[in-house]
Amino acid sequence: MAAIVKEMVDITYSGLDKNDIHILDGVLGKERELDAIEEEIIADIVALSKKLDEAAKKKLVVWGQIAQNLERMGDEFRSLVERIEIKISDRLQFSEEGSSQYKEVFNTMKKSVDLLVKFLNTGNPGLLDEILANGDVIKKLVEKARSAHLERLTKGICQARASNMYFDMLDFTGNIARHCTNIARVSKESS
Repeated sequence: MAAIVKEMVDITYSGLDKNDIHILDGVLGKERELDAIEEEIIADIVALSKKLDEAAKKKLVVWGQIAQNLERMGDEFRSLVERIEIKISDRLQFSEEGSSQYKEVFNTMKKSVDLLVKFLNTGNPGLLDEILANGDVIKKLVEKARSAHLERLTKGICQARASNMYFDMLDFTGNIARHCTNIARVSKESS
C-alpha cells in the first residue's frame, strides 16, 4: 500500500508541474487500489484475530491502523487532485511566492512518505523519529503558507477562487503527512 501512495505522490507532482489533468487521472485508479487492499486487509485481520492470542491480536490491530491510514492518504490524494484539476481547468494562477511555498509543503510531505515507505520496508525504528520530526516541520510550513497567502489575499494579489483551491491544497497535502505521522506514532507505541 505504501508503494502505491508513493506512486500517487509522483503522479500528483507530475500532473501539477505539467499542468496536465490527464496525468492526474492515474491517482484515482491508485486510490481505488488502496481501497480494495485495505478492505482485504481488514477482512483478513478479522478472520485471523479469532485464532490468535492477545499479543498477536495487538500486532494485527497495529497493522490494521497502518492500512487504514494509508487508505486515508489515498482519500486525501483524491481530494488534492480534484482541487488541482479545478485549478488547471479554471486556469487559476497562484502567485510566484504562493507556488514556491506550496512546492515546499509538497516536497516536505513527499519526504514524510519516502521515510514511511523506507520504514515499512526496513522496519528501522530510527526512521519513526524522523517521520515525527518532519510532521512538525510540515505543520509549521502549512501555517506559514496559509498566513502568507492571507496577507497576499488582503492585498488583492490573489483571486478568491484561486485562494480556496490554494488553502484546500495546503490542507490536503498537510493531511497526507499527518497520516504518516499517525503511522509513526502507532508503530512507535507498539514497539
